[in-house]
Amino acid sequence: MIKVLTNRIRRQTMSYTVTHNKNTNCILVSIEGELNLPLFVEMAKEVAHYFKEYGCRHVLNDLRHARLVESITDIYTMPKHASKIGITSSVKRALVVSGSFEEFHFLETVFVNQGNMVKMFNNINDAQQWLQSEAPHSY
Repeated sequence: MIKVLTNRIRRQTMSYTVTHNKNTNCILVSIEGELNLPLFVEMAKEVAHYFKEYGCRHVLNDLRHARLVESITDIYTMPKHASKIGITSSVKRALVVSGSFEEFHFLETVFVNQGNMVKMFNNINDAQQWLQSEAPHSY
């Protein structure tokens, strides 16, 4: 049985959903629209709450319907914001994107270069397998 908790916040250009899968003890974050720094910080706070409640350390970010609209400076600060909120480098994060990795490649690189376990995928099954594996990175 899967216990799912859902919170949804809507704004003009984006929305997101955060759920917890009890079977995999993984948090799923789905984003539609423009991913920006204020949304990122808001989501990170909610994800950190789920970490405390469920004790999980894996996040699957579904970015297939998202667009990254931040400046390079804002992208560089995202790992620091996440860490301050409680999403530290010990959290394993999969980024599922549609098509080419180009749009989110810089975001992935920034997180990895700052010591985070982050990897991009173009399908959810591969992302879930990686999250459940022991390997931090498998390029």
